Amino acid sequence: MLVSWAAALTLAAVLDLAGHAVDPLPRPGARPAVLVFVRTDCPIANRYAPELRRLQDHFARKGVAFWLVYPDPSETPEVIRRHQRDFGLGFHALRDPQHELLKATQATVTPETAVFVGSAAGPRMVYRGRIDDRYVDFGRSRPAPTTRDLREVLEALAAGSTLMPRTTPAVGCFIAPLE
Repeated sequence: MLVSWAAALTLAAVLDLAGHAVDPLPRPGARPAVLVFVRTDCPIANRYAPELRRLQDHFARKGVAFWLVYPDPSETPEVIRRHQRDFGLGFHALRDPQHELLKATQATVTPETAVFVGSAAGPRMVYRGRIDDRYVDFGRSRPAPTTRDLREVLEALAAGSTLMPRTTPAVGCFIAPLE
């Protein structure tokens, strides 16, 4: 079950790589925003780099904003920039060292995505989960996905559909809680 956007979210704790506070979520009337939770050392997230580039290339033209969210507070902006360069991830990158976005979305692994749309009541999460079903379990994958969940959600939004919130199970590297 998806939770409502946390009104008490401290967006000042969500930072771009220059250390500035950023609000990545769409305002009323704005196009959707996709948050992709990643870690620099997660092999599953790194294997999804080509698919994430394809999705971003296709849907950014339709106005969808893509954000890489790095929840590990030990990952410095320099390490994140190198990761983006090494994997060709030219998206906007955010650091979530206080886990504000993580708490609000209830993401637990990398890669895991959350899709938000703007509404009069504030940003509304319509999807949280996997990019596709390529990974069946940790260490077990299919040669190719049979369901492309994130693409399907974004296609529906691009077509003007109103979506009921849904989740899918994501397989990836566990995001450790803050100590």
